[in-house]
Amino acid sequence: MKIPFLLLCLACGAMAAPSAKKQPDAAKPLPPLEKATISIDGHPESVAADDQGNIYFTSIGAKLTPTEEDKDGYLGVIPYGSTEPKKITDVDTLNAPKGLLYKDGFLYCTDISMVYKIDAKTGAIEGYVDLSPSRMKFLNDLAFINGRLMVSSTDTDQIFYVDTESKSYGELVTKQPIHKPNGLAWDPERKVIYVCEYATDEKGKPSGRLLSVNPISREVTELSRERGQYDGLAYRDGALYYSDWSQDKKPEAIRRLDLKTGRSAPVATGPIEGTADFILYGPMIVAPGMTEKKIHIMPIGGKK
Repeated sequence: MKIPFLLLCLACGAMAAPSAKKQPDAAKPLPPLEKATISIDGHPESVAADDQGNIYFTSIGAKLTPTEEDKDGYLGVIPYGSTEPKKITDVDTLNAPKGLLYKDGFLYCTDISMVYKIDAKTGAIEGYVDLSPSRMKFLNDLAFINGRLMVSSTDTDQIFYVDTESKSYGELVTKQPIHKPNGLAWDPERKVIYVCEYATDEKGKPSGRLLSVNPISREVTELSRERGQYDGLAYRDGALYYSDWSQDKKPEAIRRLDLKTGRSAPVATGPIEGTADFILYGPMIVAPGMTEKKIHIMPIGGKK
């Protein structure tokens, strides 16, 4: 069901509210990963990691059909120290899962018009939200933004707040339009949401932008004059990392934008075909090569 507008405004306000006085525990150092290229059964779209070094991934399935309810998609894991992927979810559970997050023993993933909360060990569905009343077919990336789960809907040009416990959702309505939103990331210092667009113009030329959204004022700001078909997005230490399908199979397929200087540079250190929703893992990038059915683990390159 949809959240009434007033409640959504309160939710958005809470996103930018000051955090509690108690400081969070220091993050544990991640176990180091070795460079590797791992073949996947099906087309991987997104990856996530836990603090034990296990790499989780979504697979759209044997066919690259991201909007079809064909029941051949699944969630998988590459256990730490292994290069042998294993399936987590049962056959006939998912259709075409895309975005993926790991948090406190659970995996959150999007699947066409659904958002699932899944036990990372058992594959059991522990919660879900059905967004099909909003008529989308391409729920995409998701991110915890100041403790709240946000989801991009690429085909309907929308961003949603989602609650898997109450099975409710509501739209974050921005003052300026966002076209084909894909990757999402949260900047806890500036308290803005970063968004990248997977968009082309009427001639088929890449036209996607890198944007920031203020969740209180709902203002949208362009961060760069670059244009692309952007997919994955990550924020770290004053910089945005983003993948670009218009630079497929090149180091430019993943780039880094310095938010202070506005300069960008490629950071992938090897070819990737169909770079989708990657993660930064210590000094490494873990990136799905969606069209080549592989997951790449490689060092982060480029100058900072």
